[in-house]
This record gives sequence, structure tokens and C-alpha cells, in this order.
Amino acid sequence: MSYCAVATCRSYRRTGKFCTKSFFRFPKDPATCATWVHRCSRQDPINVLQARICSDHFLDSDYDPSYLVKASLMPGVSPCLKTDAVPTQNLRSAGSSGPAQQSTRASRSDRRQMKSLAQDIINTEGASSSLSDRSRSISLDASNQMEWSPAATDLPAGEVQYLSPLEEVQKLSQQNRRLKLRMEKQKRQWRQERQMLLRKLRVAERKAHKLQKLLRLGVVTEKQVSTVQSGHRVQWTAEDISRALGLRCRSRKAYEYVQQVMHLPLPSAATLSRWIRGFRVTPGVIEAALAVLRAAVQGMGALERLCVVSFDEMALSSRYCYDASADQILQGSKLQLLMVRGLCAAWKQPLFYEIDSPMTNQKLNSVISVLESLGLRVTAVVSDMGGANEGMWRSSGICADRTWIINPVDDTRRVWVFADAPHLIKLMRVHTVADDGGLLIPDGRGGRALLGRGTFLELLELDRAELRVAHKLTNLHVQGTGQVSQRVRLATQLFSHTVGTAIKELLPRRQPQAEAVLTANAWFDVLNSRSQFDATIERSAYGRTAEIKAVQDRALDKMTSLISDTRKTSAKHPNGHRSMLPFQQGMLRTTVSLRGLYEELHRTVPELQFVLTSHLNQDCLENCFSQIRSLGGANTTPNAVEVRSRLKVLLMAPAPQVAASSGRAVLQLEPSDLMSTSRAPQQLPCVSNEALEGLLIQFEEPDQELAAREDNEAEGAYQAVAAPPSSSHEEVTPLQSESATAGDERLEREALAFVAGFVAAKCRHLDAGLGQTTDQAPPSSVPSSWVRALSRGRLTVPSPNWMTIVEEFEVIFRLMMGDTVDGQSGIVQRLLAALQVKRPSLDARIARKLVTTRVHLRIRSLNQRQDEVAAERRAAKQVRQHVRSASSSRRTITGSQAGLREERITCAYDFVLALV
Repeated sequence: MSYCAVATCRSYRRTGKFCTKSFFRFPKDPATCATWVHRCSRQDPINVLQARICSDHFLDSDYDPSYLVKASLMPGVSPCLKTDAVPTQNLRSAGSSGPAQQSTRASRSDRRQMKSLAQDIINTEGASSSLSDRSRSISLDASNQMEWSPAATDLPAGEVQYLSPLEEVQKLSQQNRRLKLRMEKQKRQWRQERQMLLRKLRVAERKAHKLQKLLRLGVVTEKQVSTVQSGHRVQWTAEDISRALGLRCRSRKAYEYVQQVMHLPLPSAATLSRWIRGFRVTPGVIEAALAVLRAAVQGMGALERLCVVSFDEMALSSRYCYDASADQILQGSKLQLLMVRGLCAAWKQPLFYEIDSPMTNQKLNSVISVLESLGLRVTAVVSDMGGANEGMWRSSGICADRTWIINPVDDTRRVWVFADAPHLIKLMRVHTVADDGGLLIPDGRGGRALLGRGTFLELLELDRAELRVAHKLTNLHVQGTGQVSQRVRLATQLFSHTVGTAIKELLPRRQPQAEAVLTANAWFDVLNSRSQFDATIERSAYGRTAEIKAVQDRALDKMTSLISDTRKTSAKHPNGHRSMLPFQQGMLRTTVSLRGLYEELHRTVPELQFVLTSHLNQDCLENCFSQIRSLGGANTTPNAVEVRSRLKVLLMAPAPQVAASSGRAVLQLEPSDLMSTSRAPQQLPCVSNEALEGLLIQFEEPDQELAAREDNEAEGAYQAVAAPPSSSHEEVTPLQSESATAGDERLEREALAFVAGFVAAKCRHLDAGLGQTTDQAPPSSVPSSWVRALSRGRLTVPSPNWMTIVEEFEVIFRLMMGDTVDGQSGIVQRLLAALQVKRPSLDARIARKLVTTRVHLRIRSLNQRQDEVAAERRAAKQVRQHVRSASSSRRTITGSQAGLREERITCAYDFVLALV
């Protein structure tokens, strides 16, 4: 910093926010510069190149007028003086004596003495005597050098105040006391702030400890913590995206609650959508799932590499649907899903899927080969007793004596074939409580006894008190039909130890039935073990100890003997069928395969001590199907596009796809232990074939959003086209005056004109000449009777030229599509290419709107046709059920009466079909 060059001025130059004065250089003009030097009244020489004079010595009139204008408009602009401005304010007159005339060295020495005196006053006692002595010496020295006289200055005496050294020391002492008081106050404030900061530090440490615990438990991720601490945006990892997608799949409201109320950072919907678009799920082997499985196998041990393959079908909506990203019309009624799971470890992974395609030996062998190439060892295959599956096993040579197939990779190893045990016990219940019979079981004395619904109804009739013995048994267990019969819980409770014991104790005449129920219960316990040891020995892991295995083998032997001698009885076969039913064959096959699998693994894998048989059923597949259905909310029957979308989200979501691998021999399988596919997806240039439309998570993918909007618009157009003309008009329109045949053709043209007007209205911003609203359109050759009858003034009537283009495209569309749809991909692109060949000057956006609208109308028409056929089938099924119920209620009728009744039933059946 530098001081002002004017004598008696204590202003000094400094920078920053504390600078309140302006300092000006000496002018370059020699005459003006000499005037400035003279006005400074200094006796020591002045370096005009470095010296400055502050703004206290200038008038406002000395400033350049342009500066005043700039200062009013732009505060903070640097001041500028006139070229002839000279300092005139706060100056000493020439020849005056006083402090300005003393040397600079003397003033500095005096200041040092006063500072030393002030320090002595503060730090030493007896400051009064020292003060008087030193003040007298300073006064004598000062009197020899200068005379203090306010009148000697050129300023008024009231404006400049000169203090004696003693007064200045006293003033400094007062300032020192004030500073000490301020310092003490500041110390108290600092101590309070320190205590507050220590409290905050302790709270922050506790929060950090809890946060580290949450990090270890996996509740939050490092990226979320970083976002909370810094407040800046972060680049989400694949783990973060996967976890967020899992939460988003569960509930949109839960996702918003965590994000907005709990203030936990989560990726936005656009981020999730961008990641999903890069994740592809194509029919056949799912490459993304295969890549994750390949990485997980690297860290598995020998026991963890033992795996089981299971496959099953899931019902889909057979409605036609359009996949915008693949430009393809899809339709399917069955999803074939294959899943691989660990036999001795809690991991599972969907690996293969197809639409409307049954499982074959070639597909199964190819999947087994792929798994074997990864380092896994396929030991068993599980399926239900469906007709297609049984046909495949028969073609593979599976029978009662041969329950295995050769491993396609190693012909020295076998792959054992199992039937789904829960499915088998469910079928056993269905045949037991059937209306027309039951099961004929051996009675232990060479005869047979009937195990049917009568036994259980008799038990229910006897056990009707408030406190019941068989408290879980209800009429629903015995008389439930339809979808109720698909519940495994009803079957397991019907064939339970409690019910069997109750029949044995309360119904002495039903001892064979009681033994059959207890045998079925023990067999299912063996085939559904979930832990190494259990209070019920049969429910322990198979082969855990020699004693446990002996008890389990006895249960399997008793079930084999029971099922082998059991036959299904009915009104047509009162003595029972000659052959066994499929569920009986499945039980025998599963029993033989379990023993064979255990013996082979016990021989080839010494580390294996036992098998958890719950890993040898299809619970993992049923759980996966439930999750796929739940992703659509109320829409539990997805179509072909929706099911692929849900399967993709299911593979990416973390909660049901935690990669699991354990060092223990066997782990209890958790309901949701699929392997994770939460690695960063490859960002492909094209959008994947899976749309998220129909899910609870409605991410806005560009193609799917456009397709959904077009679908909704086409739905409105279809409803308007399909609706008949209103009968409330009293005036007869040209539509009603045509004959029947000509009327159909004219109605079709009217509907086509409505579609053309719909597209013209949507593309009005592209070409206003496509049509006009009904309140402005003049009469023309375009059929517009229906449009005008339906309109309230704002529907669009197509122009003749546009109507001609639409009619030409309709011919092209019917030639390429026929009466159904083209299932190949790229249907819209092919229709666009054909239309552009016919009309090359037509705007591509208008052409695309016309094509997509027509495609959606065809899809709606086909779906409506399917719904009508389904309604007819349901009506026919109801008639057949009514016929069967009527025939079963009157079994004893004569032949003539039976013929008459059959004729009446046939007439009633034809009459109902005619009504439908």
C-alpha cells in the first residue's frame, strides 16, 4: 500500500472491498505537475512517477463529465479527472509550520516511542510514574523540534485535531481496554462455537457410522452417498440402475416416496429408460443372461456347478399386438420359459424363452450343451405332465424302467428326468375328488377300496364342532373346481398327516383310505425337503444320514406300491382303467430318478452328502411367472410384446436377481435368488424389441411412446368406423337409401373416407390441402355422408386427391396383408416402400401416419374377431357342462327317455349357438 502525497493526509492506498477512496497519478504536463507538487506542501522530494494524491483533495467539478454519466449508469467505474484539475481541498498553506514540516524519520521515531510507551503501560506495573517521566522527555524533545499550533494550519481549527503524546497514549489505552473486552467476548463466542461444532461433529460421526453400516448392508450405494454429501449429479453405475429398477418395478408410488419424501437420490425415469433400451432379450438363448451366468461360474465350486434345468409354459393373451421397435405384428398364446438353477446352491437364472413353440429334444440338448460349455454340470431336467412334454419324453425313450437321457456332451453321464412333485400331488387330488368316481386303491387284504370325495365329506360331516380335529379341511378342499383346483396348497392340506390321522381315528371303516393319505403325505415330504434336518424325518434332506435315508426309502417304496396298484374309476369304467394315469407315471418316474440321481452323484461327487429335493421341482419357474404377471398390475395376462418387456425388466431388476453362490454344500433356496443381469448394457444404435407398455413402470421410450399414441388414436378411429349410423335422425340419408349389397360397399367407402379424414386432421400441419372440416368443406365426389352425420362441425372431410391416394393404398394393403397379418418384421417399412413407389411425391411423415393407422385398424379388427370366436367357445362349453350336469343328475332313465333327452339337449345346444 502507499500513502497520499499531500502533507497531513493519512489516507493510504489499498485494494479489495475496503478501498473507499480513489488515488490519482501526477499529470504528465510539467506545469500542472509542478502545481500538484507545490500543493502537497512537502519538504522532502516527491517521486512523481510513483506518488499518488487521494480523492479527498479534489472537488466534484474537477472530474471529467463523462465519468459522472458513466458512474450513474455503471456503479464502480474508475474515476477520471480533467486535464487541468489540481488539488484544492484539505491542504496546508505554504510556509506554515507544524507536523508537515518535520522530517519523516523524526515522525517515525516518535511513533515508535509512543508504541513502546503504550506497551509498557499495558504490561508493567507503575505505569503512572513511567508515563510522567517519558511524557516529559517526549515533550521536551518535541518542543525543541516543533511547535504545535492549530492556527498554523491552513484548515479551520475544528476540522483537524492534534493530540499531544500524553493524550494519544491515553487514547490508545482506552482503545486497548475496548479491544480486550472485545477479545474476551470473541473468546466466549469461539468457545460456544467450538462446543456447537463438537456436538455437530459427534452427530456427524454417528451418522457416518450408520451410513457405513447401511453401505455394508447394501441399503444404499456409494453413488447415493456421494450425491447426498456433495449435492452434485453423479454418473450412476450398473448396480445403482439395477437396484432402482427393482424398486420401480415393485411400485411407482414407492419409488416416488423414496425419491421425494425420504430424499434418497435415485436415477430418473429417463435414465432407467435409456439403460433398458440397451438391454436386448431375443427368442432362444438369452445372451445377456448367458453372459452373467458365464461370469458367475468362474467363482463357483464343484458342488455349486451342479445344476438342474426346468421348463414350463405360461398362458399369454392371444391378441395381436404391434412391436414398434421391431416393426412387427406379433401374436402368441404360450410362453415357453426355461430356467437353470443350482442343485446344491441357491442360484437360478432364466436362460431360454420362445413364443408358441413347444420344447423339443434338439432345443433341450442345445441348452444343455451351452451350460456344459460354461463349466456347469447338468444333472436333472424337470417338467410337468403336459401332453407335449410327455410326447417329447416318449420320443427320447423315457419309460418306467428308463428315467434318464444321455448327456449330449458326455455320453458317460446321465441327465435324470423328473416330474414336478407339486403338480403331481395336485393332479392326484383332482382325480380323487372327481364327481364321476375316484381312485381304487389296494385295501391290504387283496381287495380294493375307493378313495374319493365321500371319505372326506364323511369326515367333514363328523367333525363339525367349533373345536375341530382336522381344522384345515373345508368343503373347498373337496368340492373346489376350475381355477381353485390348481392350488397346490389345497392338495397338500387334503393329503396331510392331520387328515390321514383323523380318518384313521374317526372312521375305522376307512383304514385303507387313511393309509393312502398318510403315504401320499410322506412321499411329498420326501420330494419337498428344504433343510438338512427337520422334526419330520421324511422332510429332511434326502440321504443326510443313513437312518434318515432308510426312513425316506421306506416312504418311497410304500408310494411306489400304492401308485402301481391304484386305478382311476369312473361311471364308464367302474372297475378302474386298465392303464395308469399320467400323474401315476410321473410319480413312479420321479421316485426312480431321485434314487438314481443320488446314487450317481454320491459315486462321482464325493463332496455331496445329501440333496435338497425342493430343488427338483418347478417352484422357481412358478415364482418367475408370478413376477412376470405382477409387473403388469391388473393386466395379469400379457401379450407377446408385453411378456418380452416384462422378462427384460425382470432380468435387470436386482431384488429377484441376486447372484448367489455359496461355499456350503447346500443352501435353502430363497424365493427370489435369480442371478443378476445388472451389468452395464451395451448401448446399441437401435432400440430393442421390448416395449415397456403395459408395465407398472411406464418409461417413455420414443418408439414405444409413439406406438402407444398411434394405437390409442387408431382405437378411436376404429370405434368411429365400426359404429353404425345413429338411428335418431329422422331424415333419410343417402346411406340408408341404398340396397343391401350396394350399401355394404358404400359403407366401406364411407369408413375409408373417415380414416382418410382422420389422417388428414393429424397431418394438417404438414399439408393443409389434405382435407377440410365439415363446416367448411364444399360438396364433392368424396363419400362424406357418414363423416357429416357423425360430425359436430370439426371432423375432416378428405380432399378428392387425398381420397384417391388412400384408396390406392388400401388396394396395396389388402394385396400385401390379405385377410390376416404379415408376421415378418419390417411390415410398416415394406408398406411405406410400396406406397412411395406409387406416390413418390407424398410426404414420408404423412405416408407413415397413414400406414400405421391402417395397421392398427387391422390389428383391432382381428382382435375383435378373436373375441367373438372366444365368446362362442365359452357359450358352447357352458352348454356342454350343463348337458353333463343334467345327465349326471338323472342316471337311471330308460333308453327311449335317454334318446328323447339327448335330442332335446342337442336342440338346446343348437339354439344357444344360433343365439351366439
